[in-house]
Amino acid sequence: MKDYQKVILLMSPRLERLIREIGQCVEAKARSSYNGRESAEVCIEGILRLLYAKDAFLVLREKAEEIYVQLTREERYLLEYKYFRRKKVLEGEFADLSFNYCERTYYRRQRRLGEKLNNLFLRSGMTEEWFKKVFSEIPYVMGMWERVRRAGENSVLDKRAHTELRVNGTPQAV
Repeated sequence: MKDYQKVILLMSPRLERLIREIGQCVEAKARSSYNGRESAEVCIEGILRLLYAKDAFLVLREKAEEIYVQLTREERYLLEYKYFRRKKVLEGEFADLSFNYCERTYYRRQRRLGEKLNNLFLRSGMTEEWFKKVFSEIPYVMGMWERVRRAGENSVLDKRAHTELRVNGTPQAV
């Protein structure tokens, strides 16, 4: 799996909040523009940059959802466990899921899932060139991409406690 694809996966659980907060920023910037110290042109350019970022995240959300629909329930669980780490989803939607395989098999399945996701991303047009073209003007995304390139996805993951993976019916720390 490519680094830009890891960034997309790491951003996925945050997209709703990003979209909502950018919309709020645009609204606040527009309402307070009359008493700002910057010129109207600079203010409008800032608003347009925010709206571009919001549109980019909306497109990303739509394309990512199209990809996630094509995954099996087990693959969605593995994706949730490794990249999304939403405890409520892991303990809610996937509470009944347990696996009858060893830790080594877990890593093999994660590798296979990465290969499948790579193919799905490329088939949907989400290439590295597309990613650069769409997100090059968004510092948040470019910063995350640089961190993933330098130090791997673990440098970006939330510092929350890992939820345990259920193997053979008993929790296992992975």
